[in-house]
Amino acid sequence: MKLRRSPRRRGCSIGCGSTLVLLLACVVVVWLKERIDPGAQALIAEAGALYSEGRFDEAEEAYLGALALAPDNAAILERLGTIALWRNDLQQAEGRLEAALQNTPWYRSFWPLDVNLKYRLGMTYLRQDRFTELNQLYREARGPVAIGPFQFLDAFAEQMALFEGQTPYEIEGPDETRVDFIVTDPLPVVELSINGGEPICFIVDTGGMELVLDDDLAEEVGAQIAGSFTGSYGGQKEAATGLGRVDSVSIGDFIVRNVPVHTLDTDPWSSDLGGLEVRGVVSTRFLMHFLATIDYPGGALILRRTTAENLEALEAELASAQTKVIPFWLIETHYIVAWGTVNDIDPMLFFVDTGLAGGGFTASESVLEEAGIPVDWTQAEEEAGGGGAFLSVDIVVDRLTLGSGENEVVEIHVPGSASEAPPSILGDTLGFRIGGLISHEFFRGHALTLDFTGMRLILQ
Repeated sequence: MKLRRSPRRRGCSIGCGSTLVLLLACVVVVWLKERIDPGAQALIAEAGALYSEGRFDEAEEAYLGALALAPDNAAILERLGTIALWRNDLQQAEGRLEAALQNTPWYRSFWPLDVNLKYRLGMTYLRQDRFTELNQLYREARGPVAIGPFQFLDAFAEQMALFEGQTPYEIEGPDETRVDFIVTDPLPVVELSINGGEPICFIVDTGGMELVLDDDLAEEVGAQIAGSFTGSYGGQKEAATGLGRVDSVSIGDFIVRNVPVHTLDTDPWSSDLGGLEVRGVVSTRFLMHFLATIDYPGGALILRRTTAENLEALEAELASAQTKVIPFWLIETHYIVAWGTVNDIDPMLFFVDTGLAGGGFTASESVLEEAGIPVDWTQAEEEAGGGGAFLSVDIVVDRLTLGSGENEVVEIHVPGSASEAPPSILGDTLGFRIGGLISHEFFRGHALTLDFTGMRLILQ
């Protein structure tokens, strides 16, 4: 059995803690049933079924119908706020979730029964970089004693406190910069510098949450560390992940000041990258502060400010170029999900995680079996992930798609992998089904633009 070190499966997020909080609440309390209009009850049931299928637009319509019959129902308001958050409509999400808190029955309005709702409201603050308010809310949500699954809230509150009196993600520089890839395969690598230091190599990966620094690098550059949480990585292996901030990140012609970071041992990620010493990861929450293009054929990461002028220029590009525009939802802290298909089975939501080194797709073995993709475990090899080695098998997908109709992108004979323990986001752990993870080799022939203002993937 050959040991093959690879940067496969790095990301985890605070969403893992959210699931634990919700599960704990379900275990320790029997929810009291409210009196509600029978018509609203029927619409809530319909909406819940749609939501569990990932059909958020249709679920929202049904919940709005229920809200018209039960305008002060906290559960309906919470679900509507959550859907608005997934759509990145932060003003509406915050308003709905605050209304849910205000209308929560007295027997659900104390700790720990209010934790999940406060956590969800905190996501609206996180997306808006309102770290001071997020710090306060998480301190409330963690309760009088931060134990068990509530410890992660305490750790993230401590991280937010590092930004007191500062503007997170303060960008200095021109309207646009181009950062050439050092290598493109098996993953794009760019150079950047931390706190004015020497240029160092970072992977570009939409599967992670915050900018990731190697543990030793964080110490070398004087990063402030506030605590840690337990992250889930390849093969569902776990590892302590530090939480902190750095004064500045220089990337291309931009300097980004007051940047949140995660820290982790990145040594296992270097051996597949031509001997390059990889010291970190450029992840989704860093990229979403720009109009970011991962230009695989052009060999560059292009970052533009999210100004009205740059967004108008993007529209002009779309009108004149051969492009595919695919809407997506942004789940929890950083999960980009969009509809696609694998072989001939029904469409499902895919997690757009570009960090599967040398691969384009992975899924649970049950999904692969349904899609008619053979998995030969006698050919299993060890992969080195952020939490330790795990077994995986190479696979090939005959036909993989993202988007629909005239905006459908189709790739054939896409290489991928099956893992002994697929990424924890796959399945229905988030309350709806994520069928697979779509990655590097699928996008390899395209320039992939992430537009978090218009909530769309643009492939050229």
